[in-house]
Amino acid sequence: MKTKNKILTLLAGILILVSCEKDYLTTSDNSTPVDPSVPISFSAAIVPIFTASCLGSGCHIAGGPPPILTADKAYEQITQLGYVDADTPDTIPANSSLYKRMVDIAKPMPPAGKLPASKIKLLELWIQQGAKNN
Repeated sequence: MKTKNKILTLLAGILILVSCEKDYLTTSDNSTPVDPSVPISFSAAIVPIFTASCLGSGCHIAGGPPPILTADKAYEQITQLGYVDADTPDTIPANSSLYKRMVDIAKPMPPAGKLPASKIKLLELWIQQGAKNN
């Protein structure tokens, strides 16, 4: 009977430990938390996501499928092709086809797998802040 109680106590402890989780918004997987009230910079925060995840896979480069997400063309491409609305900014990420594709369960972008939550959150905040070219 004592062994059974020890096992149950151990299992309860393990369940408590694995259920503890903190969700921090970070600019990368191992950096300091981001303050959502501070403007998200397209060039400093969003372009690096495209560079690492979209260009690094060889997909959204010149000659590849649209949008072209090179640093010099990304903003123009995602706004002119309707992936985000910069003229009359819609600050609801779920209305952005760019955001929808990045969180899509069946066909996420990039195709190799969904981006880390911290990068998706940066994109979400950038859209909520008006999707500015800053």
